[in-house]
Order: sequence, then structure tokens, then C-alpha cells
Amino acid sequence: MPQAEPALPPAAQRWRERFMLSGDSMFPRIGDATQRAQLEARTLALLAAGIRTALITALIGPALIAWLTAPTIGLAAAIGPAALLYLITIDRVLFARRVARYLAAPGRASARPWLNAFTWRTGLSALVVALWGYPVVTSGDTTLVFMILALATIVSASSMAQFCCWPPAMWASFTPILLGLGLQLLVFGGSHGAFGVAFTVLLWITLGMAGLRFARTLHNDMSTRLLNEQLVHELDVKRQQAEAANAAKSRFFAAASHDLRQPLQAMGLYLSVLQGDGPTLARMGECMDALDRLLAQVMDLSRLDSGQTTAHPEPLALQPLLQRLADTYEAAARKKGLQLRVHPTTAWAQSDPVLLERVLANLLTNAIRYTERGGVLLGVRRQGAGLRLCVADTGIGIPPEAHEAVFEEFVQLDNAERNPERGHGLGLPTVRRIAALLDHPVGLHSCVGRGSVFTLDLPAAQPSDAPAPRTQPAAAGRLQGRVLVVEDNALARDALVVLLGGWGLDVTAVHDAPGALQALRAMAFDAVLSDWRLPGADDGLAVLRQARALQPGLKLAAMITGEDTQRMAEAPPDFPVLRKPVRPLRLRALLARYLREHKAT
Repeated sequence: MPQAEPALPPAAQRWRERFMLSGDSMFPRIGDATQRAQLEARTLALLAAGIRTALITALIGPALIAWLTAPTIGLAAAIGPAALLYLITIDRVLFARRVARYLAAPGRASARPWLNAFTWRTGLSALVVALWGYPVVTSGDTTLVFMILALATIVSASSMAQFCCWPPAMWASFTPILLGLGLQLLVFGGSHGAFGVAFTVLLWITLGMAGLRFARTLHNDMSTRLLNEQLVHELDVKRQQAEAANAAKSRFFAAASHDLRQPLQAMGLYLSVLQGDGPTLARMGECMDALDRLLAQVMDLSRLDSGQTTAHPEPLALQPLLQRLADTYEAAARKKGLQLRVHPTTAWAQSDPVLLERVLANLLTNAIRYTERGGVLLGVRRQGAGLRLCVADTGIGIPPEAHEAVFEEFVQLDNAERNPERGHGLGLPTVRRIAALLDHPVGLHSCVGRGSVFTLDLPAAQPSDAPAPRTQPAAAGRLQGRVLVVEDNALARDALVVLLGGWGLDVTAVHDAPGALQALRAMAFDAVLSDWRLPGADDGLAVLRQARALQPGLKLAAMITGEDTQRMAEAPPDFPVLRKPVRPLRLRALLARYLREHKAT
């Protein structure tokens, strides 16, 4: 910390502050003692660098002055001061080395004593130069006197520029030279004394005032830089805290996703087993579906915000995608008496088919939800060199002042009572995030009472020769085969066993990787269904790889998981991944397709 300076009478204190003769008068914008200590250390580093910069001048200057003055004032009078200056220069070099070691030391003390030491060394050097002028002035050689005045002017101006970062050292560097020469000229200068005094005093005032202006400007810049560095450091700390909080949030959502999906998985499977037992079970199924959709939306936002979702653009035909969406949502539209139409197109786009379908599905869901009469239209049109996908409805519309708000989480304009059947306000935020990930700008045009049009701009692509994937319908009859279920959650495991057994499958269930390995060595299986997170060292991915290695004829090795992590991208393409809660029909379709394909071979 900077050392406190002794108290002075108020008048003397004001003069000291005005001429910046004390360390406490420096850096007025900085009140924190630690920050002032940092600035003083930086000032010391500037002064030490100045010593090294002026080393050549310090070596040549005394020899030059001695050579000029020796014929007039005698060899001893010329060499003596020069020798003293060389000794002072050697001391300065050694001092600069000690300063460098001090600045490099961790947990260093205040720089104020070092600054004071530098100041008196500078003043001592200037005093020697001033005393050197005595034999010159008393010699009566006017030419030599004016030469010394010129050299004094150069040295004083250079010292002002070099030492203005610490005004006490600046004053010490030229005050003895200028005022000392002026006093000697006044006493011993004869007819030129008055001129010499006027010249040196005026030069002293001019250099002093200029040096103070430079010092204040430099101190202001140094203070600003330190404050900016402190601000950047604080922002960096806040950024690290935000990243840590975001990572913690992602870990929380990953754990919550797994733990919440487990009971949902069991509920869904048991409800599928109990299908047909009356309207109460149907209503329970609707409630579970609503909870599943809410959880899926929250997980989608979490994955997008944490950067776990990556886009894989490829050329795709838009007509099959639009038609598939229309077939999926036609029943919901018909239930409300709406017409859902697709404008036929032959266009191809460059996009991620899975993410694009998710965007359009959210837009379609909203369009149907907020439209009471009329219909919804899905279409594509050319937009410059690209394409513009449109989802148009004849619904309630969105006022202009709410066009941005509807893309914020949990914002719903026509659901003040928060009726869950009208959604939760997460669809459009998901749309905006996925669209930003795909680099597909989202647009909104709406008129209250007449409807809305959501647009998505995406690049066009050339048609591909790759055949479009064909979805195989699920088998209506009973399934045949032996299935190994690896699931550590007892509720989900028992529900899956009951469901698969009801489909006609022979099921073996274990709760960990060692149990799965033992079962795989004991008998042959047609399919293995494993959770990803399992107790012990091996996870579900390792179980599926072991199953493939032990039973090359295995028809299906699939992952059923509630995890929400980027590690799932490590699963090879031949390991299908189903996220909990798994829809029974989707699981049945997957099993039927693989078993049927095997039977065909």
C-alpha cells in the first residue's frame, strides 16, 4: 500500500497538491489504495525503462561537456563533475536492475519508497550539473555560457518529457539545473546576468506547467486503463460464473430429464397395457402426453441453450416433409373443424430434416391451437436465390407490439388463465433458437382478428438422387422373438416387461451390465433394449457393443434413455436411440420392422 505522507499546514498542502509534489496528489480518480499502489508500480516501471532509454545520452553527455569546457575552466574542473555523473549513472543502472527484481516479485510492498529513491537520485544528478556551471559562469566566456544554457535547455526539456509520469522526479530533474544556473548568472554573470535569470526562470515555469499538463493527462489515461482492466476482469469473472451456472443448469436438466422420464416411462407403458379400460384411462393418457410434451419442450430449450444440439444440413425434398406433417396434424385440425392444406411443391432445400421438422411442427401446433375457424396452410415459395417456408392461419392474430414478446419463454397472449391445454409458451422460443442454429431467419406477419403468417427463409438445394426413406407400418399381429431388457429403474423395467410380454415377446430383464453380460452368454436374443445410465463402470452403450460382439446375429440393439447429453451422439447409427418416455406404438414399430426384416432374410 502507498505510504502516508507527513501532514503539512493547509497552505503548504495546497501548493504541494497543485504542483503535484506528493504521491497522494497523483491519480485523483482512484480512491482504492490497492489500485493506487498498482498505478505507482506502473509509474516506477516507466521510470526504470526511461533509465535504460537514456543510457546512451548519460554516457556521451558528460564527456561532451567536459571536452567543451576543459580548455576554458581547466581539466580538473571539467573532469571532476563528469566523473561524478558517471558514478551516478552506474548507480542508476544498478537501481534499475533492483527495480526490475522488485516489480517481478510476487506480493511486493509499496512502490512509494522506490519512487522517492529515484527522485533524490535524479535531483542529485541535476545538482552536479548545476554546480558544473559555476566555473563556466565565472570564466567570463560568453560563448561558452550560452552553449551551456543551450545544453541545459535540451537536458531540461528531455527530463521533463521523460519524468513527467512522476512530477516529484520531474521537478528534481531540471529545477536545480535551471534555477541554479540562473542564480549563478545573477551573481557572477555580469552584464548578461539579468538575461540569464529571465531566461532560466521563464524556461523553468514553461517546462513545469507543460510537464504538469502531461502528467495529469498521463495519469488520467493510466487510471482509465486500470479501471477498464478491472472492469474487464470483473466481466470475465461474471462470464465464468455465468458459464459455471449454465453448466450446472445443464447438469441439473440432464439429471432431471433422466429422473423425470423414468416414472413417465413406466406410466406410459402401463397405460398402454391397460388400453380400453374406459374414459378415465384415456384422460390419464392425455394428461401424461401433456406432461411429456412440456418436459420435451423444456429439454429442447436446455439442449439448445447449452450448445448440445448440432445441425447436420443436407439436401431434402420439402413436399414429403410437408405432407408428413399435414398427415400428422390433420386429425387435430379436423377435430376443431379446420382445413389443413399443403401447397404442392417440387422444391429442395438445404437444412437439417429433423430440426426443420421440429420447427414446422411447433408452428403448426400453434396455428391449429389459436385458430377457431377457417384453416391452416403449409406452403413454399421462391425468395430470391432461396426459399421461404410459410405457415399461415386464419386465427386470432398477434398485435404488432407483441411480435417480439411471443418469442420469449412462457409468453402467451390469449391464455391469461394459463390453461395447459393451450400450451405453455415454449413453442415459439424453441422455434427461434432452432432457426438461429440452422441460420434460417424467422419472420412474422400478422393482423389481429385475421390470422398470422410465420415464415422461415432457407437456402435452396439441388435435387438428390438418394431415395427417400420409407416408413414401415407397425405389424398388427403378435410379435415373436426373445428380448433382453437392461434397465436399472424397477418401475420402468417391470412396465417394459409387461408391455413386451403382451406383444407376444419372450422377455429377460436385468438391472446392470454384468447381468446383461451373463444373460448374453447364457442364451441367444433377437433384440437388446438398454438404458444408457446403468450402475457400475459400464453404461448402456458398452452393453450394446458387447451384445453385438457376443451375438453377431442380433437383429436389434437399441438404446432407451432419459439422458439429455451430447454423449448420446457417440452412439453408432446401427444403435437406434429412443428417448423416454417412449411411445409404445413407436417401440412396437421399431421391433416389428427389425424382426420382419430379419424374417425376410
